[in-house]
Amino acid sequence: MTSTRTPFPTILEDFDDDPRVSFSKSSATHILEDETGSEWEWHSRTSKWVPLMDEALAEQQRAAYRVEGVDDEEPAMDPGRKRKAVEGEMETAKKQKAENPKERVNTAVYVTGLPANVTQDELFKVFGRFGVIAEGIDDNLPRIKMYTNDEGEFNGDALIVYFRPESVQLAIDLLDDTDFRLGERGPKGAMRVNAADQNYKVQKDQPAKSEEAKKKGTPANRDRQKVIKKAEEMNRRLTDWDEDDVSVLPETSTRWDKVVILKHMFTLAEIEDDASLIEEIAEDTREECSKFGEVENVVLFDREPSGVISVRFANEKAAKACVRKMDGRAYERRYLEARLANGTERFQKGPVGKGIEE
Repeated sequence: MTSTRTPFPTILEDFDDDPRVSFSKSSATHILEDETGSEWEWHSRTSKWVPLMDEALAEQQRAAYRVEGVDDEEPAMDPGRKRKAVEGEMETAKKQKAENPKERVNTAVYVTGLPANVTQDELFKVFGRFGVIAEGIDDNLPRIKMYTNDEGEFNGDALIVYFRPESVQLAIDLLDDTDFRLGERGPKGAMRVNAADQNYKVQKDQPAKSEEAKKKGTPANRDRQKVIKKAEEMNRRLTDWDEDDVSVLPETSTRWDKVVILKHMFTLAEIEDDASLIEEIAEDTREECSKFGEVENVVLFDREPSGVISVRFANEKAAKACVRKMDGRAYERRYLEARLANGTERFQKGPVGKGIEE
């Protein structure tokens, strides 16, 4: 006669209510002991219970490694003592954790020197290239805070919180001491990107582990489930790319690889004689460059003797195609120069300098 086995729980919040389920710190996963005494291990990636080593396989391994003169039937420790030992280790670990709380890892950058008219969408787009930006548990909005002065105006400082700590150093290495927008120096000079201090952590990053939080239906339990679900969602986003693996980083090494610098597009004499040419030249440039891909921004620097125009594309592939086609090209009895920006350029633009944003 086949015995009926009680179904195993498959939802994390139900694990605490099932007496058969315990959490193993050594393997960092949940273990279930069924009615027959067999043990099962929870695999979070597949959301399935899988059996631990069965007795037949264990016997095969014992036979392969049996040592003459050693009684394999004699248990190294009886089950009761083993359980007590494990419980003692867990209690000791709890005390050590309480006495030596784990240091919180920083996952945020603090940015200064931003343009006065920067938007949260711009910040998300620029800083989101270096890692997944965390979201609020309740509102699902990116954790980006823009600071204001006493008059309520943006003061050029912002806080960006990432989901993973590795993104912090990556953003610092590639963005610190650069212009947020190519050729546009901020009111305080270059943009500075530094690791944030811990004061921003007003929101719990880990679910509460109190007894109250384990009771289904309590406010503490609902908060705990929100944090767990948000962490799972953010982890799913990391499957697209992982900051730890250089091979899956975006193909662009810096954010400037999709910005092209064009020189000798005009002369100062031309635009001094007819200021209306500035808009016409910028528009013609945008139209011509659109043949290589989507153009996001065109800026004409009307105080540069070498006739400089910058073109920002939506991706680096279009920028590289533009450089290949435009570099050395004859234009108005001049030969153009085209290259990718490196972020160190400082071009002059007067009040009539033209910028076209898509």
